Amino acid sequence: MGIFDFLKSSENKGNKNKENSINTETKINNHQVNKEIPSNAANNNAMSESEYIENDNYADDFKEISYYDEFGKEFKMPKKDWLEKKLYPSIRKYWDNMDGLYPIIQDAFSKELYSEIKEAVLRFYAADENFERKLILLGTYHIKTGAYKNAVELYEKNWNVDNSTEALCIAYAEALELYGKPFESEKKYYEALEINPNSAIAFKRYFDIVKKRSKAEYENKLDKLSAIRGNWRAKMMQAVVYFKKNDKETGNYFLITSLKESGYNSEVMYITSSIYILNELYDEFKQYVITYYNPEKHNVYTALNVLKYYKVKNMYKEGLELCKFTSKFPWIEHYKKFMYYEEYFWKMKVKNENKNNTDGQNKNRFFSTNKPLWYYEFNRPEFMLNQNKRIKPNILILTFTSIGEKSELAENLAVSLPLYLNENLHYKTNLNYQLAVAYSGESLFISKKRYSTDYMKLIRKQNNNLNFVLAGNILKMPNVEKYEIEIYLYDTFNEHKSSLINKIYDENTIYNVQNDLLKSVNNFFERNFSIKYEKNLNNLVLFSQKMKFLIQSKAHKNHQSWRYKKLLSDQIDVVLEDRNNDLKKINLLSLLYEIKQTNSQLLKFQKPLIYSMNIHGIFETQTLKILAPIIFRIYDDDVNFQAHIEALNITDSNYLNWINKFSGD
Repeated sequence: MGIFDFLKSSENKGNKNKENSINTETKINNHQVNKEIPSNAANNNAMSESEYIENDNYADDFKEISYYDEFGKEFKMPKKDWLEKKLYPSIRKYWDNMDGLYPIIQDAFSKELYSEIKEAVLRFYAADENFERKLILLGTYHIKTGAYKNAVELYEKNWNVDNSTEALCIAYAEALELYGKPFESEKKYYEALEINPNSAIAFKRYFDIVKKRSKAEYENKLDKLSAIRGNWRAKMMQAVVYFKKNDKETGNYFLITSLKESGYNSEVMYITSSIYILNELYDEFKQYVITYYNPEKHNVYTALNVLKYYKVKNMYKEGLELCKFTSKFPWIEHYKKFMYYEEYFWKMKVKNENKNNTDGQNKNRFFSTNKPLWYYEFNRPEFMLNQNKRIKPNILILTFTSIGEKSELAENLAVSLPLYLNENLHYKTNLNYQLAVAYSGESLFISKKRYSTDYMKLIRKQNNNLNFVLAGNILKMPNVEKYEIEIYLYDTFNEHKSSLINKIYDENTIYNVQNDLLKSVNNFFERNFSIKYEKNLNNLVLFSQKMKFLIQSKAHKNHQSWRYKKLLSDQIDVVLEDRNNDLKKINLLSLLYEIKQTNSQLLKFQKPLIYSMNIHGIFETQTLKILAPIIFRIYDDDVNFQAHIEALNITDSNYLNWINKFSGD
């Protein structure tokens, strides 16, 4: 049985695991409490219509609330539904469990829900045994609802020198500040600094008040505080003051002292490295940053500053090594910056190490296929392909042109659309087609000019049995996010062009081009295959990046860690938003295996999520269950691998020979 049949059988399988728990942002792992929430709290959402109108909240019922499922995937639902299906059931569940109730209240605060959570806040304050936590939570509730006087009175009533903490001082000071008592607020912030002179929040808020009053007073108080041994934050800020005055020598003294007193902590290393880079103090950078820099300890911003230093010093080997090492950290929001450095250092490496080896590298070539891209890096499983005999018409598919204003999206679509069509034609039709992707060296080649009639005639001359050429043009319109897209079939015998798509898409409708393409091809060739309509571009745009990896050398792939990291993150998202699509899951498994060969450091961070997806049945369709054991092979989990293989009890030699190929890595 081939995957072509598996896909048919898996389309009707429903999602076995419906999400019934609260937003996983709360990460609640406590046992369930069966005691019912009192009726006044349980029915807190059952306010009368008049009350809603009076409070101007009725329309707010339909505002969308974000929440996350067990895989961290964001979803949205109307506020009224979220309250009834998520919030109130969770409050009832953890009514007697304060450790469980606390994150639920915090999550509601983050969504700006206050009246809806009032009963839970009062319950928490009455029952929690942690004095600091319950006091600050109720105080925060008062502040969030604008009841500043109530917050001040709460802290004043419960204040005791013996039980004051840094956090309580800050909370009390914030209430005083909002209530219009800046002098008393300043004193409380200072009390917090007396408890912890390196408190980030207390330090900033205290000195913001002082600086607003007088710059001279600010510098004077900063000077006194920085004179005390161990007050590294004051010394760090003192250094900033001196560097702004262009007194680099004194500023550097305070930076070095701050580094030592802080134990070279992450924050001071970031500030120091930034100041050194900004002032081009590269000798100091080498002596006080590079010497003590530890990627495991210091933050992403320090890592980026170190990469800037390596760039200035042309240290491409160290730069590539650091890019690869840091790719294992959860810094995905900074992927563009790391990708820039990765590419920069790679080009420098090629320039310095391959000076005499450039012959033929820029010659145009074609990657020709009628198989899905994942097949090539997945040990080429023939049994998973559509084995049906292919019949006329004979079709050549070319990558599209990107004309008009330069556009990254247009260039992506010029490659991704033909690749997407290739995957669909392979499994859903018996058309005899071939896709030709042009590339030069390790880069995709995308024509900036329309294909001419002479070019079509040349193709026909070289391919006597060819019936059609499928091609297209992606034109980015100037100064506006609109794309004029023409996709056509050129009849090589009649020398006639038939339009499949000739349409203008904007940024909100551009995703429809993939659906329109499949419909047009379906209608033209009268194949009547089923179409799974896509709702965004998320899956489509990944094809181009996968193609780029396919034409690159292994040496280059080894230093494409951040591109792989972003592709893996995006592929996981694509699977989670379309959990019944087996091809997207196969692409994910193939990508995981490819990453194991070149950038295995990326796997550990995603392991809990991949295993959770497996546990929740995402890989349990008829097709995917025979591939799921590969997950455990990728993660060197022999126990689970053997258990799954035995449970499958497959004796087919083609499958067993293929699955055994994964054991050699």
